[in-house]
Amino acid sequence: MITIFNRREVFITYDSNEQLRIRNLLRDKNIEHYVKCKGRNDFNRGRTGSFGIDMSCNYEYKIYVRQKDYEKAKFFINRNR
Repeated sequence: MITIFNRREVFITYDSNEQLRIRNLLRDKNIEHYVKCKGRNDFNRGRTGSFGIDMSCNYEYKIYVRQKDYEKAKFFINRNR
């Protein structure tokens, strides 16, 4: 089980197809992972509004793995880019 105490962020993207590709890759390599999805409306924009932000990217995907699997996951992700 991946918890906040034993996880490490291995990948961030705004592309839903890319996050799906990475998740499938990790699954195929039997690397347990966790995805945190944050919507654009969840971001605190303060007074800047949406100026300078590409609104076509509606979600941010953060993919986490266990700390002990980080190097292995990073290797497979970089090899398959």
